[in-house]
Amino acid sequence: MSRKALLYILIVFLFFGCAQKSQKKQSTELLVFSGAGLTNVVSELAEIYKTENDVDIKLNFASSGTLARQIEQGARPSVYISANEKWVDYLINLDLAVPESKEKVVGTSLAVIVPSDSETDTITFLDHFPKKFNGRLSIGDPKHVPAGDYAWKAIESGGYADALSDRILPAKDVRSALMVVELGEVEMGIVYKTDALKSKKVKIVSIVPDELHPTIGFYASILKNKNNEQTRLFYNFLTSNEAKDIWIKHGFKIE
Repeated sequence: MSRKALLYILIVFLFFGCAQKSQKKQSTELLVFSGAGLTNVVSELAEIYKTENDVDIKLNFASSGTLARQIEQGARPSVYISANEKWVDYLINLDLAVPESKEKVVGTSLAVIVPSDSETDTITFLDHFPKKFNGRLSIGDPKHVPAGDYAWKAIESGGYADALSDRILPAKDVRSALMVVELGEVEMGIVYKTDALKSKKVKIVSIVPDELHPTIGFYASILKNKNNEQTRLFYNFLTSNEAKDIWIKHGFKIE
């Protein structure tokens, strides 16, 4: 066999070898977009799944609305987890998410928080809430942050919209709303109870009555262009018995 023929065979072998490696790598990578309120728990779940299945999972956390807009503009995660049903339906209507995959994973509550060194210990949300603090109230931006949308609906239901309309400090996501209170930049904020419980720099002074806002639910869906076996396996893991124990440990409600 000539040297030219041997060289040709070697090139073909290397080409297909690299292609197979690339294909293998691609099949074991997952990109997950998740609402910021799930940062701790989704990070832990992803780490467990990666260890047990030798899968590389990349995570992107932001407000649910921001993530949905990123997907609309061309981002292509495998799984999208939203802090409400609205943004999942938004992607389904754009024909970007698999309708049959939409599932409510967990729920939580809203908590009124103050800095940990605040003299305020307990308040009643329905007892003249705007008079319980001075200055502005930190919540997620209701336009694209589900936690802020829930908070504003509770404010409206409580009859406080007029009193608080010019006192709201809207944050880019629920974690940012929490941070503003942690730093003492405002006296009070409304965030998810599950986020507040993770912080040593704030304390919960009231739980917002659930009947004042729509039921809080975190919904997941699979993106259409990533509807493959590896994605479905991870997606099913999110609601497995093993995962449920992790959700509960982080304070979420399993229905």
